[in-house]
Amino acid sequence: MLLCCVFLGVTLNAQKQKKPLTLKNFPQDKVMVVAHRGNWRDAPENSIWAIKKAYEAGANMAEIDLNITKDSVLILLHDRVLDRTTTAKGKPSDYTLAELKNYYLKDGAGHPTQMRIATLEEALQTAQGKIFLNLDKGFDYFDLVYPLVKKYGMEEQVLYKGEATYEQFNQKYGNIKDKICYMPIIRLEKGQGWEIINGFVDNYPAYGFEFTVGATEEKLIDFSSLRKKGYRIWVNSLWFDHNAGHNDDQALENPAVYQWYIDKKINIIQTDRIKELVAFLKSKKLHYKQ
Repeated sequence: MLLCCVFLGVTLNAQKQKKPLTLKNFPQDKVMVVAHRGNWRDAPENSIWAIKKAYEAGANMAEIDLNITKDSVLILLHDRVLDRTTTAKGKPSDYTLAELKNYYLKDGAGHPTQMRIATLEEALQTAQGKIFLNLDKGFDYFDLVYPLVKKYGMEEQVLYKGEATYEQFNQKYGNIKDKICYMPIIRLEKGQGWEIINGFVDNYPAYGFEFTVGATEEKLIDFSSLRKKGYRIWVNSLWFDHNAGHNDDQALENPAVYQWYIDKKINIIQTDRIKELVAFLKSKKLHYKQ
């Protein structure tokens, strides 16, 4: 009888444990919060601490940018040169990783910190099992990126995005497309729309679609049909020309600006205001804590 109770207790505890963290099991009825360049308000952008502070603040994904050193090591860096965000000067391709590790990251005010430039491998180790990653420029270095992602078993924790049509995407990545989570980017304000969307809908199970809307709603489409088919809808809240003026800075005075995203059936938001967005989503019971 005692053994039976012990077995039952173990079984119930196992059932209570969360499923492994994957993009595909993220609840469709919650809004995914994406931290732009990590939580750069609390740590240097694209740093290990920016990733840590992102998930501590409630973000579900950290967007990070990739660049490459002289000795072909992938590092986190947004700009083409090191000057703005590090104490080094010039291109990262002018330095080996060992040389770059002698320099430091700068904070948002441009002041040197004691934090070092991070590698993609360090970022994967930090994020594993805690927070999703979106690798900006991930396809630029895909032959180096994918083996690292696979090494850490994070194929369903890392999201890739691109602006190609389905035909272009399939021609270049057809041999790997079913092993990655991919999201096409659609520029509505530039006249792109259903032709590109349907190319993917008809041929490939994309994770979702990212849309840039423009400064007005003139080119906005109804996302409802895509949501009904199970696609996620991503719109950035970063700057007014991404979202018809419903941008992060407005949230400092009026957090209800984020209601626009809910009304438009958007369920992935990349933000520079994690604190404000998470607080708003919690008030609507739309935040998911990983």
